[in-house]
Amino acid sequence: MKKKFLKVTIVAVLLVLVYTTVVNALSFTATMTSSSPNVDPSAEVTIQVKVSNLNVGDNGINQLTGTLSYDEDVFEEINDSSIEGMNTWSHSYNAETKAIKLTKTTFVKTEETVFQVTFKTKADVEPGTVGKINFTEITASNSETTIPASDISTSITVGGEVANEADTNAENSNPLVLIADTNTNTNTEENVAPKVNMITPSFVNEENTTESDVPYTGVEDTLIYIVGALIILSIVFYIKFEKVNSKL
Repeated sequence: MKKKFLKVTIVAVLLVLVYTTVVNALSFTATMTSSSPNVDPSAEVTIQVKVSNLNVGDNGINQLTGTLSYDEDVFEEINDSSIEGMNTWSHSYNAETKAIKLTKTTFVKTEETVFQVTFKTKADVEPGTVGKINFTEITASNSETTIPASDISTSITVGGEVANEADTNAENSNPLVLIADTNTNTNTEENVAPKVNMITPSFVNEENTTESDVPYTGVEDTLIYIVGALIILSIVFYIKFEKVNSKL
């Protein structure tokens, strides 16, 4: 009886290890974009949330949850009608807890926009005020397990234009540099104006090329190797255990 119980315990532990490995390997990326980084007071701005890099198993995902918070001093209160599910995603929103839940009748395996929210800035917001919109505690479900994702956010400036890096470079650029050529020809009878070379400084506008979507890094291949190693280890351990039992 003790031997049978020990065998069942070993198998259960190995199954838990394999399951934990699979769950930890599952992942996806959530990103947030806004219709404009700058809006006037009493104006609307729309943000969209999409999922990508879905390494979520064979099923895909059909549920997304999280907490949608925002600067209440900058934006007017949103409600269920402010939110729109995209690509046949349906939603429910709790204004008190700010929890949002989105579901879909089919499974998603590729990049897709899930929902969008329309915010309106308050009329008395001072120009230059920055309001932040956050989507946190993000999880997705594939009907088998829950898969977490990193928090995301975006910032909206109210009134005034957002500083443009290219414009800033133009304003701070140095004027044309005039270099006089001192090698004048002394044999000429007339006074000749020195040759002037015009050198225009060149500026490179280095844009941020970091994408919000993290590229897929081959988690599935790593998962296969890990699961295979666990299976082999389990077989070896079980064979040794049987040999010890046969000697008892």
